[in-house]
Amino acid sequence: MTDYQHAIDKPERALINYNTVRMRELKLIKKSLVSDRPMRNIISDFVREKEDNVRDCVDFLHTTDFLERGGDDRVVSPMNRNIFPDLAFEARLLYHLRQQPHPQDHLSLVQNIALESADRSITLDVLLPQVKGSLDQYEFPWNKTKLRMWRALGAQIGLISETESRGIILSPCRRLLYDLLELYEQQKNNADLYSALTWIEENFLNVFETTTGSPRVHPAVSDVLQNMEAEEILEFQGLSDAKNEVTLPESVHTQRSRSVSVYDLNPIPDSPAYQYPLAQFEQVSAQ
Repeated sequence: MTDYQHAIDKPERALINYNTVRMRELKLIKKSLVSDRPMRNIISDFVREKEDNVRDCVDFLHTTDFLERGGDDRVVSPMNRNIFPDLAFEARLLYHLRQQPHPQDHLSLVQNIALESADRSITLDVLLPQVKGSLDQYEFPWNKTKLRMWRALGAQIGLISETESRGIILSPCRRLLYDLLELYEQQKNNADLYSALTWIEENFLNVFETTTGSPRVHPAVSDVLQNMEAEEILEFQGLSDAKNEVTLPESVHTQRSRSVSVYDLNPIPDSPAYQYPLAQFEQVSAQ
């Protein structure tokens, strides 16, 4: 992996204000950028979408360092193509969001705030005052419209999910955690769970409830890990001589918390439960 590069001459618009941007269009436009391309060609490729929406997607990808634009703004060039090139775009987007300096770091920080309690779900009514109190250093005011943008994007990339009864479920999708655990194992050549989750938290998304004392995985994340364990896709072991242990809180699968040290991944199944939300939607639409 080469060093991450930040684009220059980025749009000044706050990422949270790209309300019309959708994951499907972002992913398709990013996929089309195999080399330098005139902006007019990108627009013509997506004639079914409004031109303003296409331009918003290009601006969003520019702000998050997936592309850069020439001085005359007519040519679009891909960048950071060697940053986790085999990782799904959904996970790569989380990584790019994590790399953004202030004031464009806010999309990454909302999930951090949402996980500050041990609750597995949260509503916008509860989240909004928490975000206002913790993320008040931006020039824009936080409101439900902005949080709906974060919620929509997060649900589309598998960071969270939405329900009518419980609001926002803070559990990431199985595929996202599987891909990141697999990537860590490939990159670092070890399966130490604490190190893997620390790496995931530093680079992609928050996973811990607390890191003091015995690190404790947030219940919303632990639920997914233990679901994968119950489905025999993920195995955990606790080693008596392990230097680092991670606590998994009680769940529907275990009536008490337990400490584990290492993990082992089995082959990922070909089932909707182990796909990103957009892939699940496309599969249903094709039926």
